[in-house]
Amino acid sequence: MGSKFSRSDKISEIQKTIRDEKIEFVRFEQSDLHGISRSKLVPVGSFMSYLDNGLNFYGGLLGLDIQSLVPQGTGYAEEVAFADHCTVPDLATFRVLPWVPGTANIIVDPYWYDGSPAMASPRLLLKKLLNRFDELGYICRMGYEFEFYVLHKDSRTPVYGGQPIFVTVRNNFDIEFTYDLMRKMDKAGIRLITQNSEHGPGQQEINLNYMDGIAAADTAFLFRTGVKEIALQHGYIATFMTKPFIDSSASGSHFHISLIDKKTGRNAFNAPDEAYGLSGIARRFLAGVLRHARANTLFTAPTVNCYKRYRVNSFAPDTATWGLENRTVGIRLKGARGESTHLENRLACGASNPYLPAVSTLAAGLEGILSDPPLPDPVDVVAYGNPDLPALPKRLGESIAAFEQDKALQELLHPEFVRLVTAVKRHEEELARSRFNDYDSPQFNSRVDPREWDYYLELL
Repeated sequence: MGSKFSRSDKISEIQKTIRDEKIEFVRFEQSDLHGISRSKLVPVGSFMSYLDNGLNFYGGLLGLDIQSLVPQGTGYAEEVAFADHCTVPDLATFRVLPWVPGTANIIVDPYWYDGSPAMASPRLLLKKLLNRFDELGYICRMGYEFEFYVLHKDSRTPVYGGQPIFVTVRNNFDIEFTYDLMRKMDKAGIRLITQNSEHGPGQQEINLNYMDGIAAADTAFLFRTGVKEIALQHGYIATFMTKPFIDSSASGSHFHISLIDKKTGRNAFNAPDEAYGLSGIARRFLAGVLRHARANTLFTAPTVNCYKRYRVNSFAPDTATWGLENRTVGIRLKGARGESTHLENRLACGASNPYLPAVSTLAAGLEGILSDPPLPDPVDVVAYGNPDLPALPKRLGESIAAFEQDKALQELLHPEFVRLVTAVKRHEEELARSRFNDYDSPQFNSRVDPREWDYYLELL
């Protein structure tokens, strides 16, 4: 909340919305490590009590895997006797859900019962980083674009075939679904700027308008859950699984970032008379993102399936590189300049938690601002197949190792988060190795196993 409104003013506004919209239930919602919505549904008669006193959630849900198995060593499970968190609702996130009758939602932050924040929470970690930039005098302006597949619910087959990118009749393969989705998102206050068919069979892309601060990630989180719920209502499965079909386009989740000077309101990345049209702080930020890109694939490519996206000639990156309007590099300096100057992090896969590309980009960018590493030259040719360029990891295990070695990046996160995420990712890799005999061979990244669908498809 801003200083203009008091807590009591905001509560009064929420109560009025509940009356006017005839709200019967409120969903108390939290993102887990994977960006999956975990929630409790509260009858509206109990809402004020939980608003005042918090609502208990199982604390270990932050350290569960996608299928709710319990990895060891997270610090949030057996180490604390599987204790609860007391979750605190963020009043600014209260929204009516147009796709669920009589229902609103509110995002909650987890706290231990001694009052300390549970800093393995991706949302709390992002708020910490946003505060660091605020102290430096900057607002973080962020935008998200999402690719996802739409499948028939019963057969799990794509809703259309081919590679019909931007084809109008595929944009509206089911106009009742696509228009219902876009109208309800707008009614929920989620501003969409474009929708189109993408390069894979049944693959869609929807871009969200940029927003400042935590609201951008909160909106992206709500959008993904809403897409999945609305799709189910129309007899479809929407999946953000990165690579559901080995011979079809992977889904990405590109993240756009610029810094806005708090004093002037101007874009702090924009410097037409400097190298590449980027200010010194932008160049340091970019250098930091590149320096920590391999470690940050733990967050931009969080599943074993994601590494099937980093492929040659796929329009997805396979190197930790940057360039000007170059779709083959990891970080693209967009052609829109002036006050629209910003960086597009193309490393993030469809399966990434919306909070974590923001966390990883901001942490790496902040480290670059503080340490001023050298900025590599931009890549102005196709980056694929060049052995002189820094390659991205080919396996989740490579990302885990890179992250564990990157102490400078870890210092900008939080020990609870570092411990939990490495434990969960080790568990996921060990599980993959036990299930897939060819996991450590090149062949694994050249196929999609049916058990990957069972593990990822419906929940991501």
